[in-house]
Amino acid sequence: MSAHHSLAKARLLVSLAILSALVGSTAPSPLYGLYQANLHFSSTTLTSLFAVYAIGVLLALAVLGRLSDRLEDRRCVLVPALFAVAAGSLVFAFSTELDGLFLGRFLAGVGTGALTGSANAALVGFDAQDRKRHAAVLATVSFTSGAALGPVLSSAAIAVDFYPTLSPFVLNACLAILTAIGLCRVQWSGEVVHHLPKTSDGSVRLTLDEQMRGSWRAFTRISLILVVAWSVGSVFVALGPSMIISTLTEVSAHSHASAGLLVTAFQATAGITQFFCRRVRPELAMGSGGALICAAWVGCLVALYVHQPSIFVLFTVLAGVGYGATFVGAMGVFTSLAPGTHRAALGSLFYLAGYLGSAIGIIGMGALVDALGMENASAVMLGVVAMSLGYLLVGKDRVGVPEK
Repeated sequence: MSAHHSLAKARLLVSLAILSALVGSTAPSPLYGLYQANLHFSSTTLTSLFAVYAIGVLLALAVLGRLSDRLEDRRCVLVPALFAVAAGSLVFAFSTELDGLFLGRFLAGVGTGALTGSANAALVGFDAQDRKRHAAVLATVSFTSGAALGPVLSSAAIAVDFYPTLSPFVLNACLAILTAIGLCRVQWSGEVVHHLPKTSDGSVRLTLDEQMRGSWRAFTRISLILVVAWSVGSVFVALGPSMIISTLTEVSAHSHASAGLLVTAFQATAGITQFFCRRVRPELAMGSGGALICAAWVGCLVALYVHQPSIFVLFTVLAGVGYGATFVGAMGVFTSLAPGTHRAALGSLFYLAGYLGSAIGIIGMGALVDALGMENASAVMLGVVAMSLGYLLVGKDRVGVPEK
């Protein structure tokens, strides 16, 4: 096999690894309502099931950090991460008790957190080898496709009544295992990034804190914007199906199947928006995205109060556009701030903030739903999101940490 074909195959396998991790992330979303009805747990518990996935990602990011950059072969991280994704899917599939569901989601989060950074770095490394620029497009397509495909698989299984709590996860576990086997067998010539204490001219390399002096305020601001945006995203992914079902007068199994596709619509719209907003000025993307998130949430709230599912779907799609624009804007600012020698470390901090916000936001929303009901909880969440984004985007000079 030629070097060109080996590189193409390695690219495909790494892209499939990302897709598998994201399928495992979103496949449970249409099923949360069914689990809640069958196991009789609260909305706080339901949202905690989503949050424990984010906690798994957080731990993987915090513990592994830049590990793959220090290894001669990134597959040393990618392959175990894929087996963690597969284990998470299988544990979730065969669990009949709440403890097993929590364990499955946690394992899936650990696998995803370990995999995504290494997979992105591997794609960038392949670009450096053949001087092509596929990494950004492949990563975006893999993330978006995986996030959208997960709910489609679960919704289809519900619609045809083909072991809906089992079949999507067994299928994804098989994909993860086969991808891991393929990675072990493919000819691999990924680059190695060496973290040396000195630069090429012999001078001492500056620490992250020294290179970021004067920029921590801006970094804190975009991290907080990411926290708010991902909190909104987590609500739509975890509670979106339950929210739209609450607008229906009659509920059936097909209702759950159709409601699950709402997550696909949100994720796909967000991914497409990120792709097309890459060249939009970051501040404009964040400002317009934040405004659209708030406006869309108002529309969703109205739909909940007047029980109009079609209106809820429309504004969920618009929320996906706002979410995607806000995220790509924050990423644009991050890229301009991150020093090349410490990009992985700063990136870990950035995503740690996002996943932490996702976990806290969705648990808080679940507690509000239990205490106030879906409509009133959504109104409270709207107020928090609107005030937070307004302060961060309009009053940006007041946000940050003391300069060092």
